[in-house]
Amino acid sequence: MKNIYILPVLLFFMQFAAFGQSAGEFEKLEKDFFRLVWIDHDSMEIALSKMEEIALTTSSNEYLAKSRNARGTYFYSISEYTKALIKYNEAYRFAEEWNDDVYIGKVLNNIAACHLELEDYKRAEEYFNLALPYFVKANNELWVRNTNYNLGNVHSKLKNHQKAYEIYSSLETDYLENGNLVEAGYCNMGKGDALHNQKKYTEAIENYLLAIERIDTTNDAYTHALVLQNMAFSLNELDKDGEAKHRIHKSLSIALKNNFTKIQLTNVELLAAIHSKNKQLDSANYYLQKVIDLKVKVFDETKQAEFASYETKFKTKLNEEEIAYQKKLIDEKNRLINILAVILSIVLILIIVLILTYQKLRKKRRELLVTIDEKESLLREIHHRVKNNLQVVSSLLNMHVRKVKDSESKKILEDGSERLLAMAIIHKNLYPHSDLKTISLDDYLFTLCNQLFENYQLNYSNVELETELEKISVDIDKLVPIGLIVNELISNSMKHAFNEESNAKITVRLSSGLNDNIELEISDNGKGIEPNLNIEKNESIGMKLISIFSEKLKSKLSIVTDSGTKVKLSIPKY
Repeated sequence: MKNIYILPVLLFFMQFAAFGQSAGEFEKLEKDFFRLVWIDHDSMEIALSKMEEIALTTSSNEYLAKSRNARGTYFYSISEYTKALIKYNEAYRFAEEWNDDVYIGKVLNNIAACHLELEDYKRAEEYFNLALPYFVKANNELWVRNTNYNLGNVHSKLKNHQKAYEIYSSLETDYLENGNLVEAGYCNMGKGDALHNQKKYTEAIENYLLAIERIDTTNDAYTHALVLQNMAFSLNELDKDGEAKHRIHKSLSIALKNNFTKIQLTNVELLAAIHSKNKQLDSANYYLQKVIDLKVKVFDETKQAEFASYETKFKTKLNEEEIAYQKKLIDEKNRLINILAVILSIVLILIIVLILTYQKLRKKRRELLVTIDEKESLLREIHHRVKNNLQVVSSLLNMHVRKVKDSESKKILEDGSERLLAMAIIHKNLYPHSDLKTISLDDYLFTLCNQLFENYQLNYSNVELETELEKISVDIDKLVPIGLIVNELISNSMKHAFNEESNAKITVRLSSGLNDNIELEISDNGKGIEPNLNIEKNESIGMKLISIFSEKLKSKLSIVTDSGTKVKLSIPKY
């Protein structure tokens, strides 16, 4: 009941306040609106409603134009572009009466932006061209450049790539003459896209590099990731796969850090295509699986965004005096909900009766299954926590690595971090498994090898990984020594076996041998290690670890140094 009495008082107060608003108060409300429109619709609505009240009370063409433009911007912010167009056209009529050239141009720009979002590119081009003379007449160079930049974007959408290139080139010159390096960088990005679409890949790459140099990538991580991605596409067209992968991984790193899911998806799709083109099927399949996972994530995010949009649209309808209609719908929905609630209650009662009957008949068996499940869940949780703890320790070591100046100490810490990560992958593979006694060695080695390969990829993008892994399951106790041996051998190959010009390749093979033995082979085509190397007497910690874990596995170890280095282990399965 209190709300019934409070509402008229509030309305009277708002009307009284509207009559007393000064020009300064309107300007403050307008600033508040544009500050809030993209982040807080509830607070924004308060400011906008007061602006509209002042405009109606004063009948000022200026205020009417600005309030209609603000309402159009609100609809634009919630993707209601058709409603936004209606309000922007009303704002345009009042702006003409007000006779302010710059504001007329801004409203026409907004109308063009709506047509751009509605993919009516011809109409967008028409309105941007209508806006341009007003800014020229007002000698507003900033808005002249902004409008031309928008026209460049429209021509890109219309696939008029040469026209878009010419606009961006002209703007780049203007921005550079006025010392606007950042804006020039965005023009370089547009030029790069236009040149790529004209198959001028080398020139496109040059412009992408200029964009990265000029744009403040610290504050605009999205553009940084996007430019690196587009550059990778051009490099791929030139068959510069190593450089393309290097750029992709940089873009992917930024996208992962900032949760740019769609950029992640495009990067991983390109990686899969490059590996498939080079017939690196294991790696291609690995990235294709990531593509599937990211598409699911993009789908979920899209649905969440649609849900948020629907919720906002619902609130907008209430604000447009459709409360009575919405109340009728809500009443109808409540009636249906009540009916469904009765039906669900009956279903729930039946389910409870069935559950109680089932519990009574199978109580002993259920208790046994619950006990087993609790123990397995506890064991999986232990593996999960061990994996997390190992990753935390590895991260702590990496933090210390960045502070250590001595190269030898830094190497020791980095090697320790890599060994911890190798053990963490074991526990990561264990806790999702239903069978905790044995685990698939081939799955583990594939994950470990690709993880190591990704860790070194930024610095060794020319190294190729090949895996030939037979399906083999082993006892859990064998995983740690096998994983650490593989970690040491691949790390040594990546660090010491190749030079920058070499056609580098690392191969990992897993197969079943005689007498139930597991045959594991890690080889590279690098410069090789010294002949007749005695692992047991070698001072290297890595070599000592290989020797120790080889003995623990009771395996036969052999090293061949012909055309690179090949290490073979014959491991008893039982």
